[in-house]
Amino acid sequence: MADKNTIQTQIQDTILEEVAVQTVRSPNYDIRTFTNQNLLRSAKFAVRFLALPSFVAETGVNARKLTYLCDSIEFPGQTLTAIDYRVPGKLKVKIPYLRELNEVNFSFYYSNDFPLYDMMSAWIEEISPTSVLNKYFDEIVGQISLFQYEDTSTSFNNTAPTEHMRVDLVDAYPLNFQSLPSNWSDDGFHKMNVSFYFRDIQIVVS
Repeated sequence: MADKNTIQTQIQDTILEEVAVQTVRSPNYDIRTFTNQNLLRSAKFAVRFLALPSFVAETGVNARKLTYLCDSIEFPGQTLTAIDYRVPGKLKVKIPYLRELNEVNFSFYYSNDFPLYDMMSAWIEEISPTSVLNKYFDEIVGQISLFQYEDTSTSFNNTAPTEHMRVDLVDAYPLNFQSLPSNWSDDGFHKMNVSFYFRDIQIVVS
């Protein structure tokens, strides 16, 4: 029978040595390189309706007011439609074949001095007054520009916002606008949510 000292020696031989693991940091790493970045804020935006269809412009609406009434916008996303392709003995790959642009949703405050409800209703109604009377595409579209500004609120030298990016919605028109629910228990402001289709986009980065 093995003595006590022999057993302890065998146990010690089976214990793995402790290895100290240390994280090696780059000597050039500095957290200030991240915190000092001019991160873009979602509230620093603007929208401008640069062109409207003739039948909307003839109503005399001041499209500039839409910039101030606009509460929220969406910078458009893009989607690729792909098909699965498999080679025997290999993992499948997705082959893209179609690029699609996502419609955007805008939210506007409803003001008593701007006929926003009438404007959107007339725009949609004039596009398709009946199922057999529809205007041509070139007659119904307008031009919309979305602006993303840099955050200059902490700068004492810049009093005007600095434009970072502009996204032009080419040949845009409203697909739908949601109803305006009203009830006695809600004392908030009316907002109109409008979805816009556009044929293409043009991105300009300053």
